[in-house]
Amino acid sequence: MDVDPLASMRCWSVEVEIGGTVYEVPPLSAVEWWPVLTSGQAINVIDLLKSSPDGDLDDRLLNGEITTEELTDALTEAIEEVAGRPFHTAFVLATLAGLHWPAINGAIVRRGFRWDQQPLGAALDAVYSVVMDGLNEEEQKKLTAILDNPAMLPGGRRRKRDREKAAADFEALAGPRPTAGAVATGAPSGSAHPRTRPRPRPRRQGGPLPAPRKRP
Repeated sequence: MDVDPLASMRCWSVEVEIGGTVYEVPPLSAVEWWPVLTSGQAINVIDLLKSSPDGDLDDRLLNGEITTEELTDALTEAIEEVAGRPFHTAFVLATLAGLHWPAINGAIVRRGFRWDQQPLGAALDAVYSVVMDGLNEEEQKKLTAILDNPAMLPGGRRRKRDREKAAADFEALAGPRPTAGAVATGAPSGSAHPRTRPRPRPRRQGGPLPAPRKRP
């Protein structure tokens, strides 16, 4: 698994060249990049791009000046630069973290990690470390194979049989998806731009019973 150490050292700005025009993503912390990564859709990086005086990106797409494939490739490269690893590798790590968020994030924050201050590459390093610590040697080998397998990426170009096998291996390794509990949204408190849709909260158990009705 190829990893760029610089991606984990600080929050960097990223220049994205699309159709001959350079757009910029400002230095953002892991909390801003995380929802883009968990979506599995590179197109969501558009929300993070600064506008360019050379032309509105939406207009250039509508006019056919930029193709969807060209845009997706450029935005995927931006994610990989910030994550410090291939897109599919970062996506699998983020998915694992989401499936077992209380345990994985709990271990990370206990070590002093701050999602609003650290770069995305460092967050993925932390997730990888926690997950590997909880696996035996055989499971570690399976995880490494999954992280190196682009078929895990949504829309992967490998054969259907390869994608199905990779998905089965991932499900066996990740374990059952949690059925209850709050899930972090990845957006700062009070933000006007929510990043992910929160799951409904379970009904409160063990609360005070309603007062008995007065008999006539």
